Amino acid sequence: MMNENTLISGLENGRSGFFELLWKRMGEKGDFPALSVAVQKIVDAMHDEDHNASDLTSAILSDFALTQKVIRLANSAMYSSMGGEITTVTKAALVLGVDAIGHLAMSVRFMDTLSSSMPDSAMARSEMAKSLLAGDIARRIAHKANLKDVEEAVVCALLHHLGRLLLVFYFPGEWKEIAGITEGRFEEENAAAEKVIGISLDEIAQEAAKRWRIPSKIANSMLYPPQSVATALPGSSDWLKLVAGFSGEAASLAMEGRPGLDALIEKYGDGLLVPLDAVAESVDSAVMHARETALLLDMDNQSSSGKPQDAKERLEIAIQEFLIASKSGLSFGNALNLALETLYSSMGFNRVAAILRDGETLKGRVGFGEGMPEILSRLVLRDSDASDLFQLALSKNADIFIENVGDPHISGNLPHWFGHSLSDVQSFVLLPMSFNNHPIGALYGDWRKGALHSIDKEELALMSSLRNHLMDMLKPVKN
Repeated sequence: MMNENTLISGLENGRSGFFELLWKRMGEKGDFPALSVAVQKIVDAMHDEDHNASDLTSAILSDFALTQKVIRLANSAMYSSMGGEITTVTKAALVLGVDAIGHLAMSVRFMDTLSSSMPDSAMARSEMAKSLLAGDIARRIAHKANLKDVEEAVVCALLHHLGRLLLVFYFPGEWKEIAGITEGRFEEENAAAEKVIGISLDEIAQEAAKRWRIPSKIANSMLYPPQSVATALPGSSDWLKLVAGFSGEAASLAMEGRPGLDALIEKYGDGLLVPLDAVAESVDSAVMHARETALLLDMDNQSSSGKPQDAKERLEIAIQEFLIASKSGLSFGNALNLALETLYSSMGFNRVAAILRDGETLKGRVGFGEGMPEILSRLVLRDSDASDLFQLALSKNADIFIENVGDPHISGNLPHWFGHSLSDVQSFVLLPMSFNNHPIGALYGDWRKGALHSIDKEELALMSSLRNHLMDMLKPVKN
């Protein structure tokens, strides 16, 4: 039934041939490599023994469009119960938790990847919207079940029908035929897929899960649930599988306006361990907020274009948020992450970094943006080095802004590593950090070549103020 030189019949090994063509089609669009790398970075950061918030934030911030979507979604109605406005990934991780923001970023990146290759058809848009609605339904049920890791249920629901989504986007003709056979009957989709393409939807989903190294708990939820629903411990692999299955079917029934929702709730009710009326309420409220979840579909794929016109206003707001966060028991490490991200987003820097003292050497420790974290290891300042602009700024504890590093009077006075490690830089800011009149490091931010950026006195003063508030956290508390 397949084209491309009769896909299945024209290939010696039908199963391997199908996946070969699937990966080829994804690769040609440039989607699969981007997805696998982004997902793996986020998963690695989430699974770090120390739950390294800096690594997770860096993984998200490496993709400007992903950053904007995570922040915007974190401020949506779905998270309104958290209270307060979230303007940075660091703050989102602190408020929602490392696991929550990691799962959120992973689901956003996954749906972005599929939507970027989505054919212009009502069928594809409908299937995408169903997945997003299913994620919101799962979130609300997980909250009512008092689940600790709510985002886990959301990701499972988003990915539950992965096999269906891959066919819709990459084999729309075959999916249309499968949908014609099943007429919305979920329990028949695997059999129909085997009839049309020789492979079940579950097989497609599991093969993709292996290739993308999706955690086993999530991969298990991508299988269709059993016909009979058994009770499982909330948060367990089997429970997540039931929630994902129910949410997917409920989303389809609701969006297509078909009857059967009450029967579906009755079927899954006992297994979800949530009162039936609470399950129904979860579906109804999720449908009402469907437009909110659809934000993921219509956000612009924007990229950093340099200093924003409202940089001063952004800095003023961010500094107030920083002060509030610093008074809530924030560790210096998390405060440093927050200060860097504030500079990065408010000023539109290409990259930012913190250079901190280690004995007689100052080394790059934390950084966001282009080329990070690889560039960090090259940012090294030694006390014994000859005097240059960096050393001069540190010794004088003076903030500096260099508008054009190509100026002969400037280029000859930069550290020896600057030219080859930061060859794309046009302008930069350096904010020394001093404790007891002794230089302990600096905050650094730069813009790439292509446009000259200016900073007025008020903007530099605000950046200096942010650095000063950060350093205040190192001062002993007075009784």
